[in-house]
Amino acid sequence: MFKIIVAIFMILVVAGCTVVKPHISEYRINTTLQSNNIDKGQCSDKSLKVAKAFSSNALMSVDMNYAIGEYKSDVFTQSQWAQTPNRAITAQVLKMLQDSKLFKTVQIFKSRSKNGLILETNIEEFMQYFSVEKNSSIAKVVISTTLIDARTNTVLESKTFSKNVEVESLNAEGGVIALNAGLSEVLIKQREWLGEVCK
Repeated sequence: MFKIIVAIFMILVVAGCTVVKPHISEYRINTTLQSNNIDKGQCSDKSLKVAKAFSSNALMSVDMNYAIGEYKSDVFTQSQWAQTPNRAITAQVLKMLQDSKLFKTVQIFKSRSKNGLILETNIEEFMQYFSVEKNSSIAKVVISTTLIDARTNTVLESKTFSKNVEVESLNAEGGVIALNAGLSEVLIKQREWLGEVCK
């Protein structure tokens, strides 16, 4: 009888020490771009290095932040990014440029190769915004792009691209879908702009 009481006591102690963690969903940044119909221009014989995107510290974390109204911000507790937005958006810019065929070669910032041009990206906005009443939401994407001559370190061209997308499902997943759609539109605009710069 004593052994049974001790066994029950041990089970209760172990069960009391167990912490149940909530399931966390991970979301990816994965854009879908329309086909590229831009003619090759004077950049087709130049190499380009894509610098790591600049951003706020919030976009260097896997935490999924959102805003409420004009001043309040919070974090989704059961959702997070699979990869930090800063790193993921840099990868998406790189892929878009490689697929565009606008440049002879496109290299990531870690490459040791010498390049004629450098593309800098500043992620100014990449967040879901809720109204104060939380009955509507939009995803905001704002990215500034600067093309630099690597030899002289002078700015050749610079432009800011933005897109707001209405969120259909008022939760983290709905925000992710809208942010991916907004980023896709921004990357298309960026590609078209570079096509004009390279004419």
